[in-house]
Amino acid sequence: MVNPRENIKYDIPKEWVENFKKGCCPVCAKTKFEFDKGMKVYCSKKCRILYSDRIYTWQEKRDKILEERGKKCQKCKKTKKQLTKYKEDHKNEQRRKYIEEHPELLEQRRKELMEQAEETYQRAINLTADDLYLSSVIDDLGWTYDTFEVDHIKAVALGGDMFDEKNLQVLCYTCHKDKTKTDVKKIAELRKREKLEGKNGK
Repeated sequence: MVNPRENIKYDIPKEWVENFKKGCCPVCAKTKFEFDKGMKVYCSKKCRILYSDRIYTWQEKRDKILEERGKKCQKCKKTKKQLTKYKEDHKNEQRRKYIEEHPELLEQRRKELMEQAEETYQRAINLTADDLYLSSVIDDLGWTYDTFEVDHIKAVALGGDMFDEKNLQVLCYTCHKDKTKTDVKKIAELRKREKLEGKNGK
């Protein structure tokens, strides 16, 4: 059974396959007598490159789509700049909530600073969440809200073509996450129906 998430695409025309079976250059159908010196399968380096261009990975296809359409999310229309601002606002809000939920951390840090030399006193009075050494814990979390990702409009598990560019769209992290949740529900429903149909067919 072919894995629907196969990562390599062999987009080789049928006539190229037939040419190869006949012992000719797969791309242009030249006979062995017409091959450039040192060439065994293809008549020339040019044909070899043309053939290899028809074999590509999902990563290459993904990078191509991001380069062509990765200026903004195709669903919410947010740009990289807007998503970065959202990311920073989100981080600040999470930091603020964390400190509100753990006021003892502020007090603990204030006491530590008060025990230090007199020159640190003013800093302790004006301490904010950003000054907490624990803020580094928050900053180290995996914030990916301002990234773009390539999504299959129709999920591969639901019959969508993995490499068809018409089935690909660029979404921001949040929109892609929401879309994936919807796809997972549809896939679960499909599997449930298939299981029931299988039982009824026995």
